[in-house]
Amino acid sequence: MESLAHLEALCERLYNSQDSAERAHAENTLKCFSINSSYISQCQYILDNASTPYALMMASSSLLKQVTDQHLSLQLRLDIRNYIIKYLATRGPGLESFVTASLIQLFCRVTKYGWFEEDSFRDVVKESTVFLNQTPLHYAIGLKILNQLVSEMNQPSPGLPSTQHRRVACSFRDQSLLQIFQISLTSLCQLKNDAGGKLQGLAISLSLRCLCFDFMGTTVDESSEDFSNIPLPLAWKQVIEDPSTVQIFFEYYGINESNLSKEVKTYVFLIFFQAGLALRVVAS
Repeated sequence: MESLAHLEALCERLYNSQDSAERAHAENTLKCFSINSSYISQCQYILDNASTPYALMMASSSLLKQVTDQHLSLQLRLDIRNYIIKYLATRGPGLESFVTASLIQLFCRVTKYGWFEEDSFRDVVKESTVFLNQTPLHYAIGLKILNQLVSEMNQPSPGLPSTQHRRVACSFRDQSLLQIFQISLTSLCQLKNDAGGKLQGLAISLSLRCLCFDFMGTTVDESSEDFSNIPLPLAWKQVIEDPSTVQIFFEYYGINESNLSKEVKTYVFLIFFQAGLALRVVAS
């Protein structure tokens, strides 16, 4: 690559050009970053020095593909993970939302793939909560990490055998999911003055993702009308039975109904439904 400026121009064409031939040329030129592990350090250089969001996006998406498709060493994956979480802490608040989302997906993917290999991979909840004690922009990043983490753990991942996915998902469910749900409840209590705001929406979506987690360890038949037999871990019993849990959502809807966005209202109604199912499971 002749220069960083030339690379940034290629990335601009990759994501924005209306000319399909121009996009194809840019993609072909840049694909080395996603298929050759020797380019990982250059991806980091781009993240550190590029000035355009499209170059940052290319570097992040290339690292995601490397982590997903290549058999990278444990140390290299640890280095990528540690680099990304520090990058999000220092640069995250100033990034375009699509770049932040890509970096968070990368962080969660590498965390999932290394879940059983090193204790530090399982420190993800502790690391994420550090963001919740900083600025509102950091708070949003912390909630986005937890949202993506629950989603990543709940869905099969490309390149990961289904048996390995289930082992990781069950371990995550038993070790971390309840803690994340409790974080979502605490956040909702702390964000009562953010009626209809972005942080509130992230906290409510996190609650919903936790309640919709595949506790059974297999995909639920969505065509079935009987969801009452979904097994709930006993550790959730005390939290679900606590009247304050559902009351948090009722208060949010009752007090802030006129300020809530349509998306947040949808989350609340879905939470009422999921929490109702959970209470039925507990009662039985």
